Amino acid sequence: MLDLPNRRPCVTEDIGMGMSVTVSYHPKTGQAVEVFMSGRGDKASDNPMTEALYNLGVRASLLMQEESPYAIAESLRQDNQKAAV
Repeated sequence: MLDLPNRRPCVTEDIGMGMSVTVSYHPKTGQAVEVFMSGRGDKASDNPMTEALYNLGVRASLLMQEESPYAIAESLRQDNQKAAV
């Protein structure tokens, strides 16, 4: 995983229907390192779609930060097992 500073430049774009995407960049390399997708002002616990978008952003961010795809697959498997209980 990348060593990321706490503060990073970012760009937020409205994509319509009250939804936005924010991408943050590593300040030295310019590499995209995080992505967040949500409705304006929504929190991850507001509704199932917002939670799904949050989780998608986390997974995409992990991939951008070069985390092992196997670790992400294991995390998804564990999440699915918790949801089934």
